[in-house]
Amino acid sequence: MNGMPADSPRTSQLKPPLRLPSRWWWPRRLHQQLVWIVSALLVLALSVLGGYTAHEQAQVSRRAVESQAAALARNVAVASANLILTDSLDGLEELVARSVDVGETRSLSVIDAQGVALAQALRSPRGDTQVVYGRAQPVRLALPQPMPSGGSAMPRVFQQGDWIVAWHPIQVGGLIGWVRVEHDTVALVEGQRRTWRNTAVVAVLAVGGCAALLLVFLRRPMRALSRARGFARQLADAKGTQLPIESGPQEVVELTESLNEASVLLCQQMILLEDNLGRLQAHEAQLAEQNDQLGAIFRLSPDGLVTFDRQRRVRFANQAFLSLTGLSGSEVLHATQPQLDALLRERGRAERAFAGLAAVFDEGAQAGDPVLLEVGGGARRVLSLSGQSSAAGSVSQVLYVCDVTRQHTLDEMKSEFLSMAAHELRTPMVSIFGFTELMLKREMSSEQRQDLLGRIHRHSQSMVAILNELLDLARIEARRGQDFQFEDRDLAEVVLPVLRDHRPPEGRMPPVVDAAPGPMPVRVDVHKLQQAVLNILSNAYKYSPNGGEVRVSFVAAAPDGGEPRGERGARFGVVIEDHGMGLSPDHVARLGERFFRADKSGNIAGTGLGVSIVKELMDLMGGRIQVVSTLGEGTTVTLWL
Repeated sequence: MNGMPADSPRTSQLKPPLRLPSRWWWPRRLHQQLVWIVSALLVLALSVLGGYTAHEQAQVSRRAVESQAAALARNVAVASANLILTDSLDGLEELVARSVDVGETRSLSVIDAQGVALAQALRSPRGDTQVVYGRAQPVRLALPQPMPSGGSAMPRVFQQGDWIVAWHPIQVGGLIGWVRVEHDTVALVEGQRRTWRNTAVVAVLAVGGCAALLLVFLRRPMRALSRARGFARQLADAKGTQLPIESGPQEVVELTESLNEASVLLCQQMILLEDNLGRLQAHEAQLAEQNDQLGAIFRLSPDGLVTFDRQRRVRFANQAFLSLTGLSGSEVLHATQPQLDALLRERGRAERAFAGLAAVFDEGAQAGDPVLLEVGGGARRVLSLSGQSSAAGSVSQVLYVCDVTRQHTLDEMKSEFLSMAAHELRTPMVSIFGFTELMLKREMSSEQRQDLLGRIHRHSQSMVAILNELLDLARIEARRGQDFQFEDRDLAEVVLPVLRDHRPPEGRMPPVVDAAPGPMPVRVDVHKLQQAVLNILSNAYKYSPNGGEVRVSFVAAAPDGGEPRGERGARFGVVIEDHGMGLSPDHVARLGERFFRADKSGNIAGTGLGVSIVKELMDLMGGRIQVVSTLGEGTTVTLWL
């Protein structure tokens, strides 16, 4: 079994464990940390012990010096009492000179009660003694008053700067003088320093020895711990192997056993995990493929789709739904069903009521016709809404929206056409039926029979014209130009025969034809182009019932595109202009729709297919039809090629 690959989806999402910021002075290894901690504790303990020892030694030494100074002052005071009373100053000087050599005495003075130094000896650090005062040079000193009164004077010892000073009174029945002894404390300071040096040396030796012992003691358990650490690092790739258990500290043995158990369990888990991961990856790949397919369907589908969650809020709406309804994603997403219903009602046309989403998701309405919504705000658009509800899953409802504008418009136009065709066909059929019945039941003269036959023939021609237009449109749709025979011809040569052969209505003048400005080479099907020109020319006369000139001319587009051009680059055109009823802008926009007629009064015969046939023919020949019209003034139609 191999470990989980480093680039697997699971391991790529794992985050590294949180690590506390390390300090540069703190060791990272456990045995180093133990040595560091023990050494620090040992140094701290020795420092406390050394400090306490130095303090106690200093106190003992100070008390010893004070005792020595007090004893020296007392002895000199006792020995100098008789010498002062007998006024034996030479003996006093000799006593002072001998006594100053005791210990670390630096100065010894014998002073009378008036503060005059009777004898004073100084001792240098090198041990030289010098008597400063004598009988010949009495000096008065500013002496402190250790006692408030001469009779109650007591010995006194105190520290003054770097000196220990001892005062002892000389009393013989009363206070006759003082002995002043000054001891140096340099020896005390040097003793403290020596104690600290010894303590530091001991600390260094102790720390070194303890560290060495710790390292020796920890070598074996740390070696076992290091093996366990290395084994733990490679536990994912251990493949269930076991780490040998060696004798040592109980904690290390237990850690090794735990790692061995973890290796076995991890091996088993890795087998299960790899199996589950393989199945999960296959499932994810299948889901990704399905999601891609669904995403492509939702993106490319012209039909709108909206899903609702369990709280009846919009969870998803594809772009087709937004385009069909004219709503934005921010308006639709997370909207409740009543809110979406209100938005759709705002978009709908006021003249056509919207049944609402409640009717869409009504169980009884699902089996019937879908709910229709006619969207306003621009081009007419009719939407068909149907829905489906679900009692389980995260999606509670699905709304399906389909654009049925073309079907709806065709249904309306077909209904209108059937009405018009029935009316157009019914009139000649009734006339033909009536005339034939009259001819069968009555005796008529030859002149009367001839007149009735002529009427029957004219009405039959009207019916044939209607049927021919229907057949032409059906044939064009079925063949899509496959039966066209294209030729390179001059536009005027193709159009002029149609104009010459055309018979205008009774009482109307033939069209006025302007000469072509020059050669107009085009590639067309001659018969189809002549059919288109004939249809437009017939409409020009038909929709100008009050008379007026009908003019036919030829135009050529400028090389720089100054004249209007079709999408396929038409450059030459035939213009048919009348001065009849004209068309409104709305009628011009709808001109070319099948079964559409500008005149709905029924006074002008027609099916509404003539311009549609012309448009289809021009498209199949690579041209287009252009209409410019003013209501009440006339219409100009240009066929561009």
